[in-house]
Amino acid sequence: MSAKAKSQMYSSLEKYARSGMGMEKACESLLQQPRVKRAERKIYEGVLKGLAAGKTIGDSLGRASGDVTALEEEVISAAEEGGMLEKGFGHLAEYFRRMDRTRRQILKGLTYPLILIHLAVPVSTLVVTAFRSFSFDGVSQDAGYGSAFLEMGKNMLIAYAVIAVIFVVARILTKAARTSGAVDGFLNGIPLIGKARKATAMERFSRVFEIFLQAGKKMSDSILGAGEASGSGLIRSASRRGAKTVAGGDSLATALYSAQSAFPNDFARGMDSAEQSGQLDRELAEWGRVYSDSAREAMEQLAEWTPKLFYWAILLLVSVLTIRAGIAYRDLLQNLIDFDF
Repeated sequence: MSAKAKSQMYSSLEKYARSGMGMEKACESLLQQPRVKRAERKIYEGVLKGLAAGKTIGDSLGRASGDVTALEEEVISAAEEGGMLEKGFGHLAEYFRRMDRTRRQILKGLTYPLILIHLAVPVSTLVVTAFRSFSFDGVSQDAGYGSAFLEMGKNMLIAYAVIAVIFVVARILTKAARTSGAVDGFLNGIPLIGKARKATAMERFSRVFEIFLQAGKKMSDSILGAGEASGSGLIRSASRRGAKTVAGGDSLATALYSAQSAFPNDFARGMDSAEQSGQLDRELAEWGRVYSDSAREAMEQLAEWTPKLFYWAILLLVSVLTIRAGIAYRDLLQNLIDFDF
């Protein structure tokens, strides 16, 4: 499913959850709507099947379809456990709405660079071949153009392969970063991408933590559950250690201060003050809004700069191809000078 389709699906589920309608009736109602896509229909049917078997909503959703990621299942499971499903659905709807908007802006910005590379590679390849196959004795060298087209196709396939490898590696690392602090830290260190990842993970942590506290969960269970739903390997590991710290009798602030790589200093200090004054739920709500704004801003910057970086890379490639054509032209002139008429 696309990010846009998921955003619409979770937005619909949020409306039903907010109205107090049971998930069975919500899924049945959504299945009766016209123009429901096959992938979305499969999820609703899978949820109904899971609920009929006595499973939780989060577990049913996770098993409903391969389109539902483990992150989505964890967020919904946490919201369900806290008794605030509408907030879990609402967070996912906003998250995928931002993802869809960012992807559309990136694709729009990539239009010109993609046209440029599809023109630069064929034209430069044919120009180089024309210079190299030029004959001073009038002998036809048409075979050279056949090899030129083969080389042109090879170069385009290499470009497509590089893009595909980058995409696959990015997906593998993103999946691993959910549980691995090392991979998560590596991705967070990448400019633009890291800022968006950290803000999104902290937004999710803050909102789920708030849900657990409002549901009356123990502090240790709240920080543990929020860490599991954060989608960040660093926060997950720090939350597990923090849960043990809090369960052992230490304060929440102690747990947060001891994990500087996972929790920013301003967040830890704000939570420290809120814990002392008994305002943790309000503080978490405020941080949820702060990180939501930060994630939105980071996504906008990512959408703005990704096409620019790609364009600069294409310009570098075009420069190399231009130099290659220039060298071929130089060789042609040198052969013309050296030719014995």
